[in-house]
Amino acid sequence: YFYDTSDGHTIERKLESMNKTLDNGRYLAAKYALTTDADMRAMDLFFSTVTAKTVFDVKDHLTINLLGTNYAIADTSGNIAYVQGGNVPIRKTSTGLLPLPAWKKENLWQGYLAPDHYMSIVNPPEGFVATANNYIQDPDKPPVVTFSALPNRVNRIKQLLQSKKKFSTDDFKKFQSDTYSLLAEQIVPVISPFLGTSDIEIAVKQWDYVSTLDSKSAAFFKILYKSLTRNILLQFFNEERFDKYIMTCAYPITVLVDKIIRANNATLLPPSVLQQTVTDTLSQYNGENYGEVEKMNLRNMIFGGKLPAWLGLDRKNMSTNHCMECVKVGNPRHSQLGAPVYISQAWRMVTDMGTNLVETALPGGPSGNILSNFYMREVEMFLRDQYKKIEM
Repeated sequence: YFYDTSDGHTIERKLESMNKTLDNGRYLAAKYALTTDADMRAMDLFFSTVTAKTVFDVKDHLTINLLGTNYAIADTSGNIAYVQGGNVPIRKTSTGLLPLPAWKKENLWQGYLAPDHYMSIVNPPEGFVATANNYIQDPDKPPVVTFSALPNRVNRIKQLLQSKKKFSTDDFKKFQSDTYSLLAEQIVPVISPFLGTSDIEIAVKQWDYVSTLDSKSAAFFKILYKSLTRNILLQFFNEERFDKYIMTCAYPITVLVDKIIRANNATLLPPSVLQQTVTDTLSQYNGENYGEVEKMNLRNMIFGGKLPAWLGLDRKNMSTNHCMECVKVGNPRHSQLGAPVYISQAWRMVTDMGTNLVETALPGGPSGNILSNFYMREVEMFLRDQYKKIEM
């Protein structure tokens, strides 16, 4: 259960200590931006998106909300917009990444950012908006973004959107299933001088950076990137700290490693690290195809995901060609609580704004009712990059 302090911070406590007095001491506390104007505007946010006729009707309603979301919006008149939404507190002394002494008033929140502090772009000259959890920040305004994803995905989306002048919905469905890796395009040339003459090493040198189910190179690269990350960071951390703490910090670690690789500095990225990475990868790679190493699980989270397997509510070990830092993103990780999670596309949707037809797919199904025929209806459709059609 949770104990709320007088200044609105929350301390998580074990259930068995519920009736015990909280002893004096120092506790790790968190504060949530919930009991603010943002939660009062939740219904306004919902109804404005339902009743709006144009981008301009809804744009300003999206900024202050509890979701912390990037919005790409369009209307039937041809207007498009990007809107950054959230409810970011004003911090005078930090970015919120590290704990601070809450008994010092200067460290407490000083209100919340105003709507005009969030990025908003309407009808940009390039004719499109693109977002993929990448860094989007107005340099003249207070920081909104704490950590972002690497720019590889959004850069690949931009490449696709600039590939021709006119697109169909079929084009956009292909874009959503794109598995070309700009990350691999960046790293493989750096590592290639250290690759040998075995079949897999030659294949990686000649790889087209596309992850398909039968690709051995994609499987090899998946191991190689993890080994490279580990070997770079072990220059600064011992193994115990690395295994226990570092790899739970997914976003900051990928950003740090990306900066080191892009710098290609011999001090931070010495030949010994690159050679060790190849050696480690070869020792771990057993000839698998990508579909044999990239697996997706769908788990019903009732009772914390601990329902017995014989109920048939989960789907496990499904081969997929989702890939890290691709448009068709997918990456198995462990949460900070140690539970395995799969970070992936949660919904695919395309539409032509000149029609009333929407094509969409969910990784599971449109119903959470375990007795419904729709519970797992779209699993195979999602894995095969197929869509269902809905008339609005």
